[in-house]
Amino acid sequence: MPEVQTNKPGGKVAGFDCDTLVVGGGISGLAAALTLKRKGVDVRLLESRGYLGGAVRTVRDQGYLLEFGPNSLMVRPEDELREALVELGLSDRILPASPLSRNRYVVKGGSLFPVPMSLPSFFRTPLLSWQGRMSILREWRVPPKNDGQEETLSHFVRRRLGEEPLQYFIDPFVKGVYASHPDLLSVEAAFPLLARLEQEHGGLIRGGIRTYLKRRKTESAVFRGMFSFEGGMSVLAEAIGAKLGQDVGTSVDVIKYTRLEDGFRVALMYDETEYYMTSRNLILATSAGQAADLLGGDADGPSAELNAIPYAPVTIAYAGFSKEQVTHPLDGFGLLCPSVENRKILGVVFSSSLFPGRAPDGKVLLTVFVGGMTGQKIANAFDEDLERIVLKELAELLGTGGKPEFFRIHRWEKAIPQYVLGHNEAVRTIRKKLPPGLSLAGNYLDGISLARAYASGVRAAEEIVASGRRLPA
Repeated sequence: MPEVQTNKPGGKVAGFDCDTLVVGGGISGLAAALTLKRKGVDVRLLESRGYLGGAVRTVRDQGYLLEFGPNSLMVRPEDELREALVELGLSDRILPASPLSRNRYVVKGGSLFPVPMSLPSFFRTPLLSWQGRMSILREWRVPPKNDGQEETLSHFVRRRLGEEPLQYFIDPFVKGVYASHPDLLSVEAAFPLLARLEQEHGGLIRGGIRTYLKRRKTESAVFRGMFSFEGGMSVLAEAIGAKLGQDVGTSVDVIKYTRLEDGFRVALMYDETEYYMTSRNLILATSAGQAADLLGGDADGPSAELNAIPYAPVTIAYAGFSKEQVTHPLDGFGLLCPSVENRKILGVVFSSSLFPGRAPDGKVLLTVFVGGMTGQKIANAFDEDLERIVLKELAELLGTGGKPEFFRIHRWEKAIPQYVLGHNEAVRTIRKKLPPGLSLAGNYLDGISLARAYASGVRAAEEIVASGRRLPA
């Protein structure tokens, strides 16, 4: 068996190997295990990969620092992750993003234009016509929608802001966050803040100003804005893993789940050998599809609803150039491509401009995102075809010349869960169908951001504690 301890010293307690077993070592699973351990619960965590963090993974290659998942982090005062960063000692290891990160570019007509971040720049931006500007300024006059019908993001934005803001502000933003399209997402599920601003404040501009002023009063200087860590985002997962110690096992596949009268039994595959483990409680902190597979034998379980949650495929290309090979100053976070521009990439992060240490001296690192819900064919292109597409786009948009000295591809077949119409109701149904002692955690439940994925794990752990299903000490 792996290094995880399957029994307490002195043998099993009440016939179980542990009080709570967490399956999945991504951020949600790590949050669940850390929360339970903090509360004195006998917890074990099993992860199928050989590392912890799931999509949060940092790799160094030829002097470049590559993020296979999130490249940065933001936390609000109310986020559970903020407290964990302090507890783990990571608040002293924070690497703030460059001030350049406030600049974000959007492609229009093959050129890059910064997203306006002030009133003067709003009136000057080529991203909007005067009609487009006026449609935003008149937003405060649009009455809130109160018919109770769920709405797509595109319908919501057209109703409140108009077509141009949808095309050149919201659509590219959705590509950067969900790798999706506004027509496909539920505003209530995918962007609940927008729905709340309309319902609670009567509009986006009024509500946005009030929310911003309120948050400025409670923000910490340490956690203000976007940040990472000197060693990359994997530092977070490694710190939690170190805190959990021997209660973690990696390279362990959980292949089957069985309900017991008062607990759970899972079959494990480790080093081509099958083992079994029992627990009083169980948390599945996997993707929706993996949870569906494990629960597939439970006729009353939520496998059908879990399997129905779509995921966007995303392929990431990393290109390293000499600075002299790039004519654009790369003075920003990156660029995004609206759907109406018909580009073959979703966007580019200027990684070496965002944080120091991401590329060797004299070099730049560009992280290019391809695919998503509307570009699945390109996401699955052969490596040589994908490299040709990416380099052509970089040359046209950023003025790169010649071949990069470094190029690498990483693929996520199921990268980002899609919060489509009916998502919130599906999640409610999923939770209702769970048997006592079983909880789910993951970014397909309560939000896809790193902070929300962490909060999902905390929620699952607190459900277990609140249930009172505890083994005797």
